[in-house]
Amino acid sequence: MTLSPEAVRRTAAPTREEFSERLLRGSVKKSYEPVVDIDWDAPLDPDKFFLPPKSVSLYGTPLWDGMTREQQIELSRQELVNTLSAGIWFENILNQALLRELMHADPTARATHYALTEMGDETRHMVMFGRAIEKVGGKPMRPRRYQRMLINALPLTFRGSLLWVAALVGEEIFDSLQRNMMDDRELQPIVQRLMRIHVTEEARHIQFARDGVRKRVAEMPRLNRMWVANLNGVGGLFFRHLFTNAAQYRRAGLDGAEARRLARRSPHRHDVQVLGFAPLAAFLSEVGLMGPIARRLWTRTHFLPAASSAPTPNDDVLTEQRDNVYDGPAVLRVGDTDHSARVRLIGHLDPIDGRYHWQGTVFGALPDDVLKQPKAMLTANGRAVQARITERTPQGNYGVVGAGSPPFE
Repeated sequence: MTLSPEAVRRTAAPTREEFSERLLRGSVKKSYEPVVDIDWDAPLDPDKFFLPPKSVSLYGTPLWDGMTREQQIELSRQELVNTLSAGIWFENILNQALLRELMHADPTARATHYALTEMGDETRHMVMFGRAIEKVGGKPMRPRRYQRMLINALPLTFRGSLLWVAALVGEEIFDSLQRNMMDDRELQPIVQRLMRIHVTEEARHIQFARDGVRKRVAEMPRLNRMWVANLNGVGGLFFRHLFTNAAQYRRAGLDGAEARRLARRSPHRHDVQVLGFAPLAAFLSEVGLMGPIARRLWTRTHFLPAASSAPTPNDDVLTEQRDNVYDGPAVLRVGDTDHSARVRLIGHLDPIDGRYHWQGTVFGALPDDVLKQPKAMLTANGRAVQARITERTPQGNYGVVGAGSPPFE
C-alpha cells in the first residue's frame, strides 16, 4: 500500500516549521515580563543565601568550613553577580548570532518567527539579570577589553550547527543547575523567582536548539561534524574560568588565587558540575557530537567524570541523580500491540505547574507507523502509565515523555 503525502508527513517527526509553531504557541501560553512579574520592592532576607550553599564553588572545602555564615552568604552574593553578568554577555552573543543568521532566513518561516521570539525572551532576561544585580547591591563583572573583542567576534563564527551547539553549551548547563537548586529553602525568594522564570523560557530555547541540531546532524559533512563534535569541548574551559572567577573571591574578601585553586580541586564542586552537564553530555553523545577531544576537555575540566574514578564520600550529588534514572526493560503498548524495549528515563518536579514530568529514550525497533499513534502505555518496573512518543531520533530510537506518576520508582 502506498501512503499519501499527508500520511507520510504524519508518520515522520515534526518538521522544523511544525516544531517552531509548537514553541510559538507555548510562548503565547507561558511567557513572562520580569519588570512586572518579579516583586523588585520586596526586601532581601539578610539570613538567606543568593545561591544554595551546596552550589557555591567553595562548599565542602576547608576555607568554606572556616567562614562565618555571613561570609558564606556574601560569597554566594558575589557568585550570583558573577553568574548573572556572564549570562548577560552570553545572551548578547547569542542574539548577535541569531540576528546574523536571520539575515539569510525566510522572514515568513515559523522558525524565523520563533528565533525572533527567543531573542525577545533573551532581551528580557538581560534586563532581569541587570535588575537583579542592582537589587542585591552588586557590581556587574565587566569583561576585559580582549574579552569584549571576543564577544563581538564570536557571533561571526556561530553558523548552522555550530550556532545551535553553542547555544546549548551556553544555556543548558545553567538551566540544569538552576533546576536542581531553585527550590532550596535557604535561597533568597527573589532569586528563586528569577530562576523559575529563566528555566521556564529557556526550556523552549533548549528544545529549539536541540531540534536544530537533530535536523542538521544527519546531513553534516564529515569534516564539519568532526569540527563541531570536538570544538564544543572549549565550553569546559570557559565554564571552569567562569565558575572560579578570582574576582568574585576578591570581592568577598578572600585571596582570589587561593580560593580559585581550592574550588577547582574540590571533589564536591566536580560532582555539581558533572550533574549540571549530564543532560547535555547525554544529548551530544546521542547525536554523535561528543568527539574525543571534546570529551577530554570536558573531563579535564571536571564536567565529565573520569572513566577510572571510583565513588567517594562526595558522591552524594551524583548518587541522587543516578537514583532518579531508570535504565532497563519496558513494554510499550501502542494501540493494541505490545512492544518490548529497553528505556532510559529521568524526571523532575516542574515548579511552574507543580506536576512531575518525565522523559527519556526508547531503544529498539518499533513499527514504522508508531508515530501515527503517539499516545501509548508504558510499563516499566511493574508500573503502567500513559506516555507520548515524541520523535524518532537520527540513531533510530524514540523519544518518550509523560506527566504525573512515572513508570519507575
